[in-house]
Amino acid sequence: MQVTTWFIAKEDEAEAIESIVTTEEHAPEDWTYLELPLIEMELMALSATLRGTEDITDERTLEDPLIFREEDGLIIARVVEAFIQMLARVKDESIPGLVNAWVERNDREHHSPEELREFLLEMVKFARQAVSRRSPVLSLATF
Repeated sequence: MQVTTWFIAKEDEAEAIESIVTTEEHAPEDWTYLELPLIEMELMALSATLRGTEDITDERTLEDPLIFREEDGLIIARVVEAFIQMLARVKDESIPGLVNAWVERNDREHHSPEELREFLLEMVKFARQAVSRRSPVLSLATF
């Protein structure tokens, strides 16, 4: 299963984050982080939901990779700032409707609506932390 881990970290910390997988010089706990069992297409479906569009392929949630190591099964990229900003602005009362719309845009049935609700709540809280710190979010995806 693919795991996506978000870090409140600057781009010059990408190599240190890479070492979590490659050399274990660092640990996820060295940063504020959030681990999610979501793949990019599920995050793109959430982004489309937040934008109110049907086409989930309209906009990626990640910028170009800072590090791509196929041999180690990892990609590190900055999460698109607009996606983080949209998440940070989600109002608690809109969560149920957003979850229902997100479920409709997901082709995969790996997560129940309840799980997606929990993931969304965690991502909103995390995005708010990143925005308040004025820090980018880096994504480490392992496959």
